[in-house]
Amino acid sequence: MNLKNLPMPRNVDKHIWGLFHEESPRNVPELMHPPFLQLFNYSATFSRHSDVPLTLQYLKTIEDITSNEYFISTKEKNSLLSSIAPILFLQSDCDTATERELYVEELMKHIAVDSYGTCLNNRELPHQFQEDYLNKLDDSDFLKFIARYKFVIAIENGVCEDYITEKLWRALKVGTVPIYFGSPSVTDWLPNNKSVILLTEYPTPTLMASHVRNLLASDRKYEEYLEHKLKKIITNKRLILESETYPYQSDTLMAVNEFECLICQIVHERRKGVQKQSIVSKKHYDCPKPMSALTLSANDRNSWIYTWEVALNTAESIYQKVMNTRY
Repeated sequence: MNLKNLPMPRNVDKHIWGLFHEESPRNVPELMHPPFLQLFNYSATFSRHSDVPLTLQYLKTIEDITSNEYFISTKEKNSLLSSIAPILFLQSDCDTATERELYVEELMKHIAVDSYGTCLNNRELPHQFQEDYLNKLDDSDFLKFIARYKFVIAIENGVCEDYITEKLWRALKVGTVPIYFGSPSVTDWLPNNKSVILLTEYPTPTLMASHVRNLLASDRKYEEYLEHKLKKIITNKRLILESETYPYQSDTLMAVNEFECLICQIVHERRKGVQKQSIVSKKHYDCPKPMSALTLSANDRNSWIYTWEVALNTAESIYQKVMNTRY
């Protein structure tokens, strides 16, 4: 989105603006602020409150959750602990609003973590994945590689309501237990009450390491997190209904088409005098001030806080420009 090249001038009473943005605010931080959001009439974002919600965009099929295609038994995972750590961290984006690398660095002081990629690298990927591994994350061999681990760190690059990426769904797909931080409302979308370990429930690396050690000492407690694989149970009716009601979410082209059709329908209805003007609100894209995974609060020394503040000024400036420049 080129903020310097918006379709101006605009008659706000006649010209509909639609926002299709399925990613976190990393690329367009102005979206974190209501003045910029309010320039749009309809949205297609990761929020359940969007006009065309894309909350499950990274969940390819609901069947992936219960499938045993990549699943490795607890007994076999236990035997692998002699050669690998219990926890996998795979990351090459080392400057994020959630400061996930700082969290993992502290966690490593209390429990073994195999860290691949650029960030906190302490182990090399197998030879076949070393070149361009980011484009191989969904390859069958790579999924089998991830599935060997009992736990996977899944920390989003931003904290937004309903912003849930492949980091979580991939872990659930292969049958490892995610250690998750990101969407505050993630529990609304989990297959069962006990599917992930939330940083907010074990709010320090010390507490998290202690909990993981407890699970390593008890197969029964560990497997309580794997009912979706071991019993093929999904108790979350919201998750099932969402996947059935909005099947376009897992296909980007279908999602774009869905949004374009909505806008066309609205234009048609407005010409007949049926449809009233709508305005996108904060709940369509709810991303608060950047929060650190390590402290579970905003870190004023984090450069993304500065970005957030600059984006607020820009959002307010753009809003005034658009509203004061009309036909």
